[in-house]
Amino acid sequence: MPIVTAPRLAPTEATRRWAALLQQIFEVDPLACPTCHGTMRIVAFITQASVIDQILTHLRTRVAAEDRTGARSPPSTRLPAAPGATRRQPVAAHHAS
Repeated sequence: MPIVTAPRLAPTEATRRWAALLQQIFEVDPLACPTCHGTMRIVAFITQASVIDQILTHLRTRVAAEDRTGARSPPSTRLPAAPGATRRQPVAAHHAS
């Protein structure tokens, strides 16, 4: 059985075909910016396993650090106190059952 090699595509054509395949599979245009929907372009392909591992480790560390920060209370909706005003401490209310 003879081996037929595919013709070498220009980088822009290869990018278009790659994007079209991903769009069919995931129903998302990989070359459209999710924020402004403008056209993005590929600037590099990372193929070295060690570099990919470093990037993924960094991303996992960042996500773990964000998880550790925990929840915070919402911002205050009160107006700032007038200059010279004293701030009153909230009083806990007790309810009898």
